[in-house]
Amino acid sequence: MITLLTAAQDFTSGWADLGAVVRSGNCQWLGIWLTVDINSTLNARVRARAQTTYAGGATDEYSLPIKTVSSADVKVEEEYLEFNVDADQLVILGIECNGVIPFIQFQVIAGTVGATPGQIDAAYVTRDNF
Repeated sequence: MITLLTAAQDFTSGWADLGAVVRSGNCQWLGIWLTVDINSTLNARVRARAQTTYAGGATDEYSLPIKTVSSADVKVEEEYLEFNVDADQLVILGIECNGVIPFIQFQVIAGTVGATPGQIDAAYVTRDNF
């Protein structure tokens, strides 16, 4: 397991990096294990951003797509994962890398931060086929 945090990370009104960039190499999937302390935050979200180099805070961060397939075309938009229930939880999220993403930066945001911001108390990453 890779430890992402040395201290809790608050949810904010803008996307904030969750720990350091993670080397994903040739793996198919990354798992991110989260301890969520929701407090008064609503609509907490997590996303993964692809990077070509190991450069924290890189300006060239690429969206991972979510696809909507129809008979005429395939539409894509930026993927993020939103917690459906605004409650404390332990959750593992799978991020598909398809063996083509060398580095990943995880980020968090809140739809509504609230009077007492929620936070990620702990975050770990596991990789397959590394």
